Amino acid sequence: MGDPVVAVAVAIVFVSATIAMAASSQYSHHPLDPLTATEITAVRAAVLASPLVPARPLFFHYVGLDEPDKPDVLSYAYGAADSAATSSQMTLPRRAFVIARAGGQSHEFTVDIAADNASVLSHAVHRGPGFPMFTDEDQIAAMALPYTYPPFVESVRRRGLDVGEVGCGVLSRGWFGGEQPAYGGARVAKMKCVVVDYNATANIYARPVEGVVMVVDLDQMAIIEYRDRAVFTVPKAEGTDYRADKVGTPFTGPAASPGVVVQPEGRGLHVHGHLVKCRFFLKTNTY
Repeated sequence: MGDPVVAVAVAIVFVSATIAMAASSQYSHHPLDPLTATEITAVRAAVLASPLVPARPLFFHYVGLDEPDKPDVLSYAYGAADSAATSSQMTLPRRAFVIARAGGQSHEFTVDIAADNASVLSHAVHRGPGFPMFTDEDQIAAMALPYTYPPFVESVRRRGLDVGEVGCGVLSRGWFGGEQPAYGGARVAKMKCVVVDYNATANIYARPVEGVVMVVDLDQMAIIEYRDRAVFTVPKAEGTDYRADKVGTPFTGPAASPGVVVQPEGRGLHVHGHLVKCRFFLKTNTY
């Protein structure tokens, strides 16, 4: 059986990379088009070069389009902002909105993306509710912590398991208000651990390591709270797999007849850059 941390980490990175590649595959110069890979690179360089946040390391949690005002977009799309300009002549500002984490604070940037350069237009420290979303680096680093944490290793042993059989995931603790913030207002997450053995069952969440409460400070990247309140027996793998070839009849019977798609007026799906137009009509025969 492979390392569960490596398997989950590879899956996270692969999915994130696939989404990023799909989002930047085409660019049609509409004001609401997502940022291209080149623009994201320029935005990153501008933020890192800015003296507004000297604290390091700085982690990017969100980089996306700072959308223009709706009236400007409508003027661009449907005609002139005035009688002398056409939509093709209008030039709307191309800007990015960035959420980053550094020095134990959440930072928000607005970045102007020029044709040959990018520069930070504004910066603010977020002091309202909530924290930025987890990054891949957050999750991968946090998932590795339990395996070298002696109390957790002992908890796993008490349940008759080896620490190499267990995989842990990162779950958001949620936001419960800032009047009396728990953990001193730190950016924390809870860890949920399960037995990972895909040869026995794909339904790994049916085999939780119950009774263990583990809280991780994602800025310090350390376990700051740990409780093993009770030892529960880990469920067996038998009877938990949901895959058709594992559950037997009727799911392993003859395959259903294939469906038929008829498009007498041609295809109903058209893709133009980032614009998707579709028209479908579904009819079922009851005889």
